[in-house]
Amino acid sequence: MRSFLPRTLVGMSLLLAGCDSSADTDGYREVACSFWASTHPHFKDLRPAAGLDAVQVRSSSEPRSTEYPSSSIDAWGQTCATAGDVSACQAEVDASRPSEGFHFSCYSNGICAYHFLLTTQGDEVRIHSTPAAVREVLGTIDTEQEAVLMVYALGYDFLCYDVDQGGVKANADGSYDVIGFRGIQCARDIPITQHVFHVSTSGEVREMESHVLRGGDETCDFEPHLADPVRR
Repeated sequence: MRSFLPRTLVGMSLLLAGCDSSADTDGYREVACSFWASTHPHFKDLRPAAGLDAVQVRSSSEPRSTEYPSSSIDAWGQTCATAGDVSACQAEVDASRPSEGFHFSCYSNGICAYHFLLTTQGDEVRIHSTPAAVREVLGTIDTEQEAVLMVYALGYDFLCYDVDQGGVKANADGSYDVIGFRGIQCARDIPITQHVFHVSTSGEVREMESHVLRGGDETCDFEPHLADPVRR
């Protein structure tokens, strides 16, 4: 997995640059999530390539859990719906755990988490662990959640109650603009940066602008290990 620049170097360079203005959010709506204040977007409204029975967005961790190799955090369709041997298909789904994935984070408690897509088609269970593979599964990008997933797969985060850090807008030509962020809320050396992307109907993701919103907070009201990820 690719490594980001060291936290201190990134933080210092952004702090020296200072905070600037934010993007114009006119026409954007908040990214859909399962509950308010979540940072985990919904990925239920998918229209994947034809022939698939199901698409799951799954999460796994290191060190590996022997009891739960990975778990589904969102899904479209019915897993193993057309499998000849449903039990064997489901067992393969439950045991799925690739050696790498996307949206990779490490926390101060020593746990690292990453995500991947899993698809089923008949008896075939496939894992898709790169942004390019995600693009292939989705085919034409024709929902807001697919556009957000394309940006999520590149490692960007979303605040689901704030369009400045989690917004999406549909364009007249069928494309989408997506606002995400990077940064660590509870570490002053990693400022919060806003990133605006254009996601074409073919799945091409292009960054249009970025802004330094603010420095990290000195204190937090929630558990430090949940707020101190190190992206890789």
